[in-house]
Amino acid sequence: MSNRIADTVSAVLILMVSMTTGPIVFAQVFSTAEQAATDPDFLVQGEYAGNAKAMQVIARGDGDFEIVVYEGGLPGAGWDKQPPRRVDGDADVVAQLVDSMGLERVERKSPTLGAAPPAGAVVLFDGSEESLRTHWQDGAKRTNDGLLMQGVTTRQSFGDYRLHLEFQTPYMPKATGQGRGNSGVYHQGRYETQVLDSFGLEGKNNETGGIYTISDPSMNLCLPPLAWQTYDVEFTAAKFDPNGQKLSPARLTVRLNGVVVQSNVAVPRPTTAAIRPETPEPGPLHLQDHGNPVRFRNIWLVPRDIERESRRPIVAGFERFFAAVGDASTTAGTVLADSLGCAACHYDSRSETNALSLFGPDLSDVAGRVRHEYLIDLIASPHSAKPGTVMPDLWAGKSQDERRQSANAIAQFLVSDRPAPLESVGDQPSVDRGQNLYHQIGCVACHAPFRRPDGQPIDQADAVPGSVPLGNLSAKYTLESLTKFLTDPLAVRAHGRMPKLASDASEARDLATYLLKDLVVVKSKETLRRRVYQGTWDRLPDFESLTAVADSRVNEIEINSIEFKENFGVVFDGFLDIPAKGQYRFRLASDDGARIIVNGKTVVDHDGIHPATEKAGNVQLDKGVVPVRIEYFEGGGQEELRASVDTPFSGTVALSALVSTEATGRQPISLVENRFKAEPSLIDAGRQLFVSVGCAQCHQTAGGRDLRWDKGAGELAMLSSGRGCLSPEPSKEKPASADRSVPNYSLTDTQRQSLDSVVGSGQQKLATEDAIHQRLLTLNCYACHVRNAAGGPESPRRDYFETTTPEMGDEGRLPPILTGVGDKLNDAYLVKVLDQGANQRPYMKTRMPAFGADATGDLSKWLMDVDRRDLEPAIASTDASVDQSALQHQQLTDGRTLAGNDGLACIKCHTFGGVGLAGIQAIDALLMPQRLREDWFHRYLMDPQKYRPGTRMPASFPDGKSVVTKIADGRPRDQAAALWAYFSQGKDAKTPIGLYPNAIELRATARPVIYRNFLTGLSPRGIGVGYPEGVNIGWDSQRMMLAKIWK
Repeated sequence: MSNRIADTVSAVLILMVSMTTGPIVFAQVFSTAEQAATDPDFLVQGEYAGNAKAMQVIARGDGDFEIVVYEGGLPGAGWDKQPPRRVDGDADVVAQLVDSMGLERVERKSPTLGAAPPAGAVVLFDGSEESLRTHWQDGAKRTNDGLLMQGVTTRQSFGDYRLHLEFQTPYMPKATGQGRGNSGVYHQGRYETQVLDSFGLEGKNNETGGIYTISDPSMNLCLPPLAWQTYDVEFTAAKFDPNGQKLSPARLTVRLNGVVVQSNVAVPRPTTAAIRPETPEPGPLHLQDHGNPVRFRNIWLVPRDIERESRRPIVAGFERFFAAVGDASTTAGTVLADSLGCAACHYDSRSETNALSLFGPDLSDVAGRVRHEYLIDLIASPHSAKPGTVMPDLWAGKSQDERRQSANAIAQFLVSDRPAPLESVGDQPSVDRGQNLYHQIGCVACHAPFRRPDGQPIDQADAVPGSVPLGNLSAKYTLESLTKFLTDPLAVRAHGRMPKLASDASEARDLATYLLKDLVVVKSKETLRRRVYQGTWDRLPDFESLTAVADSRVNEIEINSIEFKENFGVVFDGFLDIPAKGQYRFRLASDDGARIIVNGKTVVDHDGIHPATEKAGNVQLDKGVVPVRIEYFEGGGQEELRASVDTPFSGTVALSALVSTEATGRQPISLVENRFKAEPSLIDAGRQLFVSVGCAQCHQTAGGRDLRWDKGAGELAMLSSGRGCLSPEPSKEKPASADRSVPNYSLTDTQRQSLDSVVGSGQQKLATEDAIHQRLLTLNCYACHVRNAAGGPESPRRDYFETTTPEMGDEGRLPPILTGVGDKLNDAYLVKVLDQGANQRPYMKTRMPAFGADATGDLSKWLMDVDRRDLEPAIASTDASVDQSALQHQQLTDGRTLAGNDGLACIKCHTFGGVGLAGIQAIDALLMPQRLREDWFHRYLMDPQKYRPGTRMPASFPDGKSVVTKIADGRPRDQAAALWAYFSQGKDAKTPIGLYPNAIELRATARPVIYRNFLTGLSPRGIGVGYPEGVNIGWDSQRMMLAKIWK
């Protein structure tokens, strides 16, 4: 126990003893910390945290406490969201738990506490008498120390707004339920976000963070009584038509103490005890009086223009960390400046130090990637074609006709009479695979999910706020062009705005099919001739010598619709339309015999009677049309026939997707009306416009960047605040030249104020840690990762991070923390993983995407500079009298023993060369030397919790001593070096003992046997006990319960 905690608890015990000797009586309602400090229980209650453990202590009066123990950390600070343990006890019990778990008392503060009102805010209460009389109805009161008392209503009424409010619940140890520090914030006097001393409770809709009777908070983030807490709320009023009929419900996004606990939640009706009925009129802010002395301070709101907000450029890092709380700091402005590509027109002195300007996509091959009509729509009116885009509107003051005429000319230049993207159709199996990929591999870290974690669909009105918009993908892409983009997005967006997640073209096609499912999943034309035969064979017959019993046209290779279920044969004939020269791999799965014949040559021969298995064969094909035939017979029993082809351009597709009955190949299909007309005469005019209006500043074309004009718009740091692009009305600003308008990004007030903090401030090189933070914000790395307590998955998205091994808890599903990552990973791997991504944790469904070298080259250097520590690793003796060869051999032998069941048993949880035991299969041990620094590996083994709080990795060297004393004389440093040397052999390493056991069977003979490991159906802290009598039990130490008994 720390001295501070020990002294506090000891003092409380002495005070409690002394109080029993006198007639002192305490009131049970304390509205200030000074009053509460006279109650010894107040000094004990509160929060305690340690290494992967935490505790909340709730005072219940008369020396009694309810103690809530969390695994991983406190709610919102590492808690693994498994049900906590709840025990009752006195101050002695609290002290014992604090000591045994190594906890210290903590007093957390909301990151938005004391937030200053931005420009344009309505300051409802700042502690002054003036703000009380100006903004609150008669009867409103404040305390002598300038705090607003409960039971007040604003004079003004409001529509949509963003609210900041700070509140403090009283200390009422003997009160319970709704009688304990109760109040509420009623938006428009209609919809309540509850205020209650619900510290340590489960987190219900009638507790702090809840929308009363409507929605539970995602997590209970309530702090102890008398701690100042914050609500940051985005409120959208219900909308009505002119006749008073409701069109849409009110919505609330609520941050309690800086954490999202309600995400864009629809509130269908006024909540209990509302002071106003639901009508089209705006309403006041009301702070409920429930008979408890709840106090408020620093209350301000910013009216919202919902229509304008819907057009704002959505930058994920800015939305999460700055927009939601009205933070218009220089950091916020720099994130926006980088994300909007301000350096494309304005010289940025940081460009030589730590800036990353995310320019627009490369348009060199846009003709084959984007539907041509969509190009016109986007160029003419970007904020209408794709709300949330970072692309500015360049046509201020132009009519719709003028906009489209200019946009058409630019589109003609970009297309330059090249063909439109190839149209094709998808299938439902691809949709199903794509849906799982989209919601599991990491897409929803940035983009809005379309289904809930339980699989239920999401109404897009309920979409997660701040998601990077996808836009109307069906209007923009064909299946082929979106597949190509998702296969290698960095080829188009080299600066990492859209990183690569799909592992290959097949996954990219599945994702594209899912995203375009409403357009491309249609019944295709009957492209195959199918002939059916009857007979009994054990090998494929000569079908041409037989007479078919049925001859028809079908649109796919399938046999389920054939009326015969056995003793039949079938032949499919068609023509393959090969779009590009290359090697094609044909796959054939069948039960029974089958073969694929391409251009008269058998490519896959899978003949004979056999169960359902797959064979494959390769063939080199030129561009053009070739005949294809699939022959099959069914001899009896199970029947199956599937054919696919691995293409060099779009991964694995169903063979029928490339087939036509016509020798001329697949006929063009049209899934979207094509209104684009090629007008070559406009190409030159379009090229001139592309340069003159500024498109060439952000976009590369087939001609390279030679079209860019010199930066003549002024240095970023020297610009005037509120002018040009940063004007509230850019259309009224005078452009730099007559042939172009001032770009309009449709910025919100907070965005403009943030950018204002950057211009005119004089850009200076950031300290390296600040530069890292800036880059992680810009690339939205914080959507998945935590570094230095910042970031990590937000509550609306957190449940989409999934694992194949639930026993691993959050460690198995949440990406690793980035604190110290430059110390952890070796130079080559750190550069590689940021550039190329990784998927080396098979138990974790979310992947590390590839951001490319342009976005991460300097980031890897910064991480090394800031994080790197050095500790001399154990090395072999250089004593000439020592046989170095023998020493090295012994080290490898020791490493093998330590990795196996007779040592530290690394293989119990880690795979080894792709092979693992049943249960936990963590990252492969042989990959460690490829990824990690040896120095870090040594330090990590000594204290895993220090480097990854909450890890299931056991401490093999507790108190600096090895649990295996017979190897290297039990010296931890030498044992760690032996493991490193052993793993460094890679595929040449001998298999550790126990990797291939016949069985793991523990038998209790004379005395019970205890087994500590992961047990199915128990929490990660399960204990198995076997008794000589043949009875076994499973004890769940996390839930403190007997979970299983078996014999």
